[in-house]
Amino acid sequence: MAITPRTSLKNKLITGETIVAPGAYDPMGARIIQDLGFSAIYTGGYMSGAHLAVTEPLMTMTEQLEVAGRVANSVNLPVIVDGNAGFDDPLHTRRTVLAYEMAGIAGIHIEDQVYPKRASYHKGLEHIVPIAEFIEKMSHALEARQNDDFVIIGRTDGFSAVGGSMGEAILRGKALRDLGVDVVMPRGVREKHDLIKYREEVIDVPLLVIAGSDDISVKEYEDMGYQIIIYAPTPVVATSRALEHTYRTLKETGLTGISASEVAARRTKIEELIDLPEYYRIEEQTTELYN
Repeated sequence: MAITPRTSLKNKLITGETIVAPGAYDPMGARIIQDLGFSAIYTGGYMSGAHLAVTEPLMTMTEQLEVAGRVANSVNLPVIVDGNAGFDDPLHTRRTVLAYEMAGIAGIHIEDQVYPKRASYHKGLEHIVPIAEFIEKMSHALEARQNDDFVIIGRTDGFSAVGGSMGEAILRGKALRDLGVDVVMPRGVREKHDLIKYREEVIDVPLLVIAGSDDISVKEYEDMGYQIIIYAPTPVVATSRALEHTYRTLKETGLTGISASEVAARRTKIEELIDLPEYYRIEEQTTELYN
């Protein structure tokens, strides 16, 4: 029996394999990641909200799941998805876990920010719920899980939240570990000395880190003890940068700056990614007037 993407992710966690998960908010991005040989994909709230031209706090659970579902259904890789704050209280969190699991998602992270999330968190003004309230919510998330291979990640914003501290992030990370989550995700911990301290304090559980720039390499994250490395803002940053450059060139010069040979080469690659050669093969076998 073939190993499912969900089981593949869980096995990698168990064996200690480093998991690099570039971000994707659409099937084309997901196919590129798969084609390049990565072992997992991340679909985050920031990228999903941005590509819908709204902020993450305004997205509903079904909107996030629709974005992630299209990504997951387009590839054979495990997809880790942002579960927001469970989209409300423990009852809503249970429904979120079940919905993500039924959609074929491999893993979900749930955070301790207040719900509904505030747009001001983009300014670094995160507000978190009391630790007891968060642990209760996470216990219901774990209880709701139907398949043990479905990875549940506890995310704490205790480091970067208003009034937060390293001590608070460590306290919550240890509580999540002791509760039994598969992975702990300390959001906002970015500097090397902080990453090292967090790993030294929160032991015996895989850690997930958010990357997004070239300040720290995959090897450096790995050496510091972080097993899952996700690239959350990267797809919207890279895509918007490329499109803006191309269309600014068009606006200023009347040309796109992309040669005919480049267009042809890129179209060939795109058509491979969307399985067009396979469609041609089937059509040739089944369509009477193909020739």
